Amino acid sequence: MRSYQVNDRTEIDTAWLADVRSVAVTAGASAPEHLVSELIEFLKENGFHSLEEIELVDEHVRFSLPTELNRASAQLTSITLQ
Repeated sequence: MRSYQVNDRTEIDTAWLADVRSVAVTAGASAPEHLVSELIEFLKENGFHSLEEIELVDEHVRFSLPTELNRASAQLTSITLQ
């Protein structure tokens, strides 16, 4: 099995796909969804039309603010644009 790490679809060498029947795409939780979608679209454009999404791990990770920011947040004003 070969594997390649890329930042986005522009880093894919189409020669990697020669004689390949299946491609697995993995992405960390911090990977922007639009980059994953663009990569999937690139693969579709290059002959990989069947897509199967598999969730291997159901993650429920929550990150707390650092104590300093938590204290400071009480003094902050929030403005939301609609």
